Amino acid sequence: MKVLNSMNLPQAFVNAVNLEKHNEKGCYSATTLLKGSASTILTDRHFDEIEVDVADCVWQIWGTAVHKIFEDSGIDGLKEARFEVPVSHSKVTGRVDLFDEKNGVLYDWKTASTYKCTFNDFSDWKKQGLIYAWLMKQNGLEVKECRFIALLKDHSKSKAKTDSSYPQMPVYNYEFEVTETDLAEIENFIKTRIAELEKAELIPDEELAPCSEEERWQSPAKFAVMKEGRKTAIKLFDSKEEAESNMKALGGTYIEERKAEARRCSEYCNCNIFCPFYKKMVEGK
Repeated sequence: MKVLNSMNLPQAFVNAVNLEKHNEKGCYSATTLLKGSASTILTDRHFDEIEVDVADCVWQIWGTAVHKIFEDSGIDGLKEARFEVPVSHSKVTGRVDLFDEKNGVLYDWKTASTYKCTFNDFSDWKKQGLIYAWLMKQNGLEVKECRFIALLKDHSKSKAKTDSSYPQMPVYNYEFEVTETDLAEIENFIKTRIAELEKAELIPDEELAPCSEEERWQSPAKFAVMKEGRKTAIKLFDSKEEAESNMKALGGTYIEERKAEARRCSEYCNCNIFCPFYKKMVEGK
């Protein structure tokens, strides 16, 4: 990756950012499997062309620091252990933060936003934990439970006092038991995703299928009932027809379309300038 330093930050800051390739050729990590195939393939193909400003890497640095602190904390267990399993013509890999072999508990340290906890948005963490558990089972280790310990980077004590649905502490614990059904389902997910990636490796950029709506963090299009002189919507609807049929009763005067947004594509994908889906999305705005 090409490192930019638009704020002229100290070299120590630049050196703290890890911009090495996440995967070796033919290897896919647990976290990579959670991303869209197009994003993974494009990042690999254009890695040396992608530009990243170190000022945008603050949370990566913080996350690395948190992992380093826990790694050096003196806790007994299997720490930062790497596992790999051949799948088709590739390898699936994973590096676990801490495994309590005595109790069969797998720990993962996270830095996260309160949004994730408020909306109970943990499907990606569960898949990640299960991929680790599957990898470890293939290597003779049984994971009975996964525990994700999240440090909330934007926690507000004042909001916690007034909102019971808001995380009450700046640390959040997400845990689940690992079942045989879970392991069977995640094995199917792994094999399906590896098949997608191996197929995508042979397809040119312009023909790659886009990442799924879930992977793009796609919000659906909405139709807002508006009123002249008012900046905010009276009410949002999923279809134009529904908005039109309710407009009069709500006292609205016109309908405004709020187009679907792929937030990950526009704000968090480093390879978007090489992505055919993103290019079309920008052209259509």
